Amino acid sequence: MKKRHAVHKYDSYNMEIEVLVPSGAKVLDIGCNTGRLAKALKKRGCVVTGVDVSKNLLNLAKKYCHKTVCADAENLAALNKGLGGQHFDVIILGDVVEHLRSPKIFLINIKRFLKPTGKIIASIPNSAFIWIRFKFLVGNFHYSPAGGLMDEDHLRFFSFGSVKDLFREAGYQISSIKPSNHGIVKRKYFLIKFLGRIIPTMFAIHILVIAQK
Repeated sequence: MKKRHAVHKYDSYNMEIEVLVPSGAKVLDIGCNTGRLAKALKKRGCVVTGVDVSKNLLNLAKKYCHKTVCADAENLAALNKGLGGQHFDVIILGDVVEHLRSPKIFLINIKRFLKPTGKIIASIPNSAFIWIRFKFLVGNFHYSPAGGLMDEDHLRFFSFGSVKDLFREAGYQISSIKPSNHGIVKRKYFLIKFLGRIIPTMFAIHILVIAQK
């Protein structure tokens, strides 16, 4: 799991995830950062446990989280110790999977923290977005220190097809997979939002997945 030293870089969340979480749910937010999503969910009666690798960020998140756990998400022993056998209605992976060394093993391991009827909600960048395709076409492959689809901290890159393969190979049933352009808020980008619904494989910036074990 990535180290989050710069709050401004990752201190955001996909608001489309927020509305998918049932009110009053017991939630595990892996990669919770400063707890902005936990704050929103707390207002809806959810009980949120936040996991992050940064103690500094967790010091901010604990204001909104029922409990916080400082751990590398891929360290199963640390998660087991910190979560103490808890089971959750929802596990949130907001822009986390692309930062993992072994996403499939991670997804297999965190099943143990889901209730039998629980679900994972994940937001994953779409590396097949049309602008990335164009940059590759002209030989431009550069990482960005400021974040985004080519964030220098990304270890894995996904398309709609590879996201489906990842979750299915990890033993999950995908109940929903759809485009998400939650970060495109300026009016001049309205066409991308529209095209993201029509041709998601090319015009969706994020892939939003809901899956059950």
